[in-house]
Amino acid sequence: MWRDTPEYLGELLIWEIEDYLSAQTVQPERARVAFIRLADEWAAASIGAELETGGSFYAAAKRADSLGMTVPGDMFGIVTRDEHPEIFKAVPGTTFPPVPDGNGFVIIRLVAFEL
Repeated sequence: MWRDTPEYLGELLIWEIEDYLSAQTVQPERARVAFIRLADEWAAASIGAELETGGSFYAAAKRADSLGMTVPGDMFGIVTRDEHPEIFKAVPGTTFPPVPDGNGFVIIRLVAFEL
């Protein structure tokens, strides 16, 4: 089945908005996120700059991995409001700047709220 790309993208945007509005009334405690786990500050700055200029999160993750900038870890996961309260003030699709995480850095993208 083929779908019209603009129509499909419009539907995705509607789902993101619905998730955001639901999260404002229900106050979810968990969110699905994607991670780019980076080895050092230089890698974090490089990938962070790429994302700031409008680069694709998943293309940046693939590029970072192919260049050996990443550290092992799951790309997708669940975070709680206690772990990352700033995520729960954002709209799905938001990518956050790199932050220190363990021995490296992590860039987080909010995928959806769990209601």
